[in-house]
Amino acid sequence: MRPLGRILTAATLLAGGFAGFVGCSSPTTPPPTTVRGVVAFQDRPLVGGTVVFAPDREKGNPAKPLRATVDAEGRYSLSSDGSTHVAPGWYRIAIADPPGTFSEEFGFPPFPPALRRPDRAGLDREVKAGVENVFDFSIEVSR
Repeated sequence: MRPLGRILTAATLLAGGFAGFVGCSSPTTPPPTTVRGVVAFQDRPLVGGTVVFAPDREKGNPAKPLRATVDAEGRYSLSSDGSTHVAPGWYRIAIADPPGTFSEEFGFPPFPPALRRPDRAGLDREVKAGVENVFDFSIEVSR
């Protein structure tokens, strides 16, 4: 084999090995985007309440609405179809109290009705991609 032939053979083998190395690398997947938080009403967990994240279409979010129930400690965690991955983007949030739990007969002021509607609650949040998003809500009403 001539010297030029050896050089071309070596270059071909090197290029093939490099292409195989590059082709075998796994793509980097971003960590999942999750949303969780705590909801309190008058300094107490909003046990049994509902949190709704409605995508803000005006800000370009085409995702579907997500909802979560508030647990005994006031915590919520969004999920969809068994996955805790949430599409990033802007959302309008609504919060609803469980019927009859925080009523005036139990010494609570009325729950703000505007909070039950994402278009009136004024609770807009941006869910950022690839991170755990934590949004806590503390609702206080003067008696």
